[in-house]
Amino acid sequence: MSELKGDFYYLPMEHVIFGAGSAHRLSEEVIRLGGKRVLVVTGQTLATQTDVIKKIEAYLGEYHIATFSEIRQHTPKSDLERALAIARHNEIDTLVSVGGGSPIDGTKAIALELFKEHGKMPPHVAIPTTLSAAEFTHIVGVTDEALKMKTGFVNPRAVPHTVILDPELTLSTPLVLWLSTGIRALDHAVETLYAPGAHPINDALALEAIRKLFAYLPACKANPKDTTARGELQIAAWMSFFNSMSAAMGLSHNLGRRIGASFDVPHGITSCITLAPVMHLMVEKHSPALARIARVLELERSGINDEFGLAKAAAEAVYKLVQDLGLPQHLKDVGLTEMNLEEIAATSGPFPLLPPDQLEKLLKLLW
Repeated sequence: MSELKGDFYYLPMEHVIFGAGSAHRLSEEVIRLGGKRVLVVTGQTLATQTDVIKKIEAYLGEYHIATFSEIRQHTPKSDLERALAIARHNEIDTLVSVGGGSPIDGTKAIALELFKEHGKMPPHVAIPTTLSAAEFTHIVGVTDEALKMKTGFVNPRAVPHTVILDPELTLSTPLVLWLSTGIRALDHAVETLYAPGAHPINDALALEAIRKLFAYLPACKANPKDTTARGELQIAAWMSFFNSMSAAMGLSHNLGRRIGASFDVPHGITSCITLAPVMHLMVEKHSPALARIARVLELERSGINDEFGLAKAAAEAVYKLVQDLGLPQHLKDVGLTEMNLEEIAATSGPFPLLPPDQLEKLLKLLW
């Protein structure tokens, strides 16, 4: 057996506050970070159809200067330009993002632009209301509206300074969005296990994330108001993408980014469609990693003992979980046509894990 070797890089996140009611500590955290003039960045649904943003503004009190509530799905560049104009006009020194991956990624991009202009990174407090885990990464995805393509960059400075995980603020998140972003978190955890290199800390957390997601996503579907289950899911999302510099995203994520931006499919839904088929494709190459998932789910009790069989069982378990949650499982379920498959194939490479002929085969399975 070869000696375990590798590198682990810490991202410069300072603080995670978690638990029901933890958003009440927002102004305390802004003071700790030295903020005085706060811009809240979010989307229209949260701002106009829920009381979440009103609560956030109230928690901020005198520190709240402005709110930009027009970040759309997949973070279009034009939205960021308008938010930046508001930040500059109001001499904003601190950012609070509220919502899913789009406003959180958008706020990372805004923070980096302000850093370029002023030479100082404005503190960013992220308050997620989905399970996408964008708040724990240094990865920023932005959509080029002219090309209808997701672009982006990685920068360790982009990770938020603080994350607040308050399950009470997620109660107004539509259930399909909440559950599907849970599958997105599952996607993070699964792909961590067969990412290149050695990442023992990430692996241990990913396996516990998978166990929690399989336990608490069905529980949350059965009782959507259960904030205990929602809190456990928030912790699972955190574990699923722990220190993303140390375990790279894989094929399912990369396909999802292209499908999402090009065809306006939410990221959580793309993971519902891509994850299980990609796992099936990876069974032969990554049986040991995928078999670990089966063991943490105790699938060996069904009499399967060999790694190949356990790996296949893990892929089937993911497929069944998505099915049991009532979420889409095929591209045709979200309005794509067979003609779209050629476009996806043309814009989805190169993938180091998959040659072009296998990509075409996979897309047909996804259809």
